[in-house]
Amino acid sequence: MSYFYACTDVGCSRPQNEDAFLRDAEHGLFVVADGVGGRAAGEVASAITIETFSQAAAMLQEAVLHYAENPTLANRNFALEALDETCQQASRRVFEASEARNLRGMTTTVVVAAVGGGWAFIGHVGDSRAYLIREGEARQLTEDHSMVNELVRSGQMTLEEAQRSRYRNVITRAVGLHPTVQPDLLAIEMLPGDRILLNSDGLSDVVGEDKLASLGSRPDIREAAEGLLREALDRGAPDNVTHILLEPEASPQAGAAIARAQVMEDLFLFRDLPFHARLRVSRICDELFFTPGQVILSQSAPGKTMYVVVQGEVAVSRDGVELARLGPGEHFGEVALADQLPRSATVTGTAFGSLITIGQEQVLEFCRREPELGNQILWKLLRTLARRLRETNAMVAQQADPQG
Repeated sequence: MSYFYACTDVGCSRPQNEDAFLRDAEHGLFVVADGVGGRAAGEVASAITIETFSQAAAMLQEAVLHYAENPTLANRNFALEALDETCQQASRRVFEASEARNLRGMTTTVVVAAVGGGWAFIGHVGDSRAYLIREGEARQLTEDHSMVNELVRSGQMTLEEAQRSRYRNVITRAVGLHPTVQPDLLAIEMLPGDRILLNSDGLSDVVGEDKLASLGSRPDIREAAEGLLREALDRGAPDNVTHILLEPEASPQAGAAIARAQVMEDLFLFRDLPFHARLRVSRICDELFFTPGQVILSQSAPGKTMYVVVQGEVAVSRDGVELARLGPGEHFGEVALADQLPRSATVTGTAFGSLITIGQEQVLEFCRREPELGNQILWKLLRTLARRLRETNAMVAQQADPQG
């Protein structure tokens, strides 16, 4: 069961409220849409989008719960693609309505959370946001599709300049701008006490992350949500303010979830990436459980997968001689992401445990879908392989000339 509370207000300056929201607790679906267009009827665009998601609620719930019951890579990506397809339907319907009514520019942002079974699937277009409130900290789950954010990311504008810019509300992606749209998609495993905040920019433009965290963490969720609204209004709220604060059920395997989250944070491929970027990249990851004595990969066998130990321990051996033992956070097989040469060693489980697996095909598909983020992953892989090569060369040189 999800505990939630939703608020919306016209704000202190706008003549009407173009925001809309959906709170379908029965199907675990929560949506905020911020209509864009003013005279071009942004409230129509947000209403069409909410209606589209409402009609898809049962289908989305089925996909999320199926993944929660059988958490494979294929099932996770199926649920993410279901969210993607619903965004496409909404964009197509809004675009067609704008054409039929001669209301070019009628668009909307959208941010959605489909929750169930200890998981939350997030979809996002525009500059409405989703935050994870965990242990008193608000961590942004989405990245604004806005002109100033693009300039900040490219180093052409500072955050301070972005906050003052007259173009800070110009968005680069919107539902209905074209018949198709590219949403950002991610899945996150919920820990006990986690909350998710979905909001239009009318809240996040005037209330900072520290306040979002402190107010959003209040024990009574209604008091927390209403406190966020009062804070925005007290700060002048120049735009409509809409948000949904929810506390989904936590993962039934909280210990394992914490271990997976830590590994994802520390893994070299994801280290230094923003939190929301790590979550988006996690769509390339699958999980493999192993038992004592189980051969995970065999020397001389071909392979296209790298592995990261989450729990337990594995032994690495070559020609029957044990070379090393690897524990949580350590990885092996990363060269397979760049080629398909035979494995140089055998890896065997020494205890019950689990691994995160990352396949070559999944990496390439992600690079096609999100080229900018995918390129960062490839560069991290290249630097790691280059370091390994230098270390190997140094070792060979030392063995050739031990007195050198």
